[in-house]
Amino acid sequence: MKNTPIVTMENTTRSFGARAVLSGVTLTVSAGEMIGIVGPNGGGKSTLLLLMAGLLRPTSGRVTVCGVDAFALSLTSAGSVGLVTARPGLYPLLTGRENLHHFGGLFGLSPAEVDAKAEPLARTLELTAAGFETRAGQLSTGMQQKLSLIRALLLSPKLLLLDEPTANLDPLASRALYAEVRTRADAGLACVLVTHDLSAAEAVCDRVLLVNGGIKRELTFSDHRAPLTGPTLKAWQELLR
Repeated sequence: MKNTPIVTMENTTRSFGARAVLSGVTLTVSAGEMIGIVGPNGGGKSTLLLLMAGLLRPTSGRVTVCGVDAFALSLTSAGSVGLVTARPGLYPLLTGRENLHHFGGLFGLSPAEVDAKAEPLARTLELTAAGFETRAGQLSTGMQQKLSLIRALLLSPKLLLLDEPTANLDPLASRALYAEVRTRADAGLACVLVTHDLSAAEAVCDRVLLVNGGIKRELTFSDHRAPLTGPTLKAWQELLR
């Protein structure tokens, strides 16, 4: 149901040794909401995403997904969270279809069920037949990234985490990916997008958070489809002063 809290972070800190990468993060992401995370390199954006994914434990504070501790959820119900990073993470010697069958099979999906879910997404993302039948290691990075997004959506997750998902995509492919994710958010999926593309963040997200060791500023857009006016860039400039 839309507006239901999916991610809750309460005064969350993550340190590596003596260095605090994130401090005092308090945040809620609800179903049907798409949140953009922008900030300088080393500001903690990817760490924030990994905490939500349950792949890192907070040094202090709490992170829950669907009311369950995020780290515990990653061990028991990993299919609740879809994660797409700039590195697709596919098995290079398997074809695109074999990769999807493998990952879907880990969660009990039959090859036929995987195909039924994957093929409409492939059409939307303009992934060619070669993307399914060619070994992943021989595909372009852009085609691998499309497969990575399809893999993340196979189990209809409650939360989709995207870390620079269009880093290796051409403009048209990037637009198709963002359009699909926005459609999913409008249907009730909670999405968090880490990106350096400020225009994209402003165009498709409901809120954009500027992160640099913590949440420094939040920008809210009343209509994410409105023409770009540049508030994210202005806030970015202020952040770096």
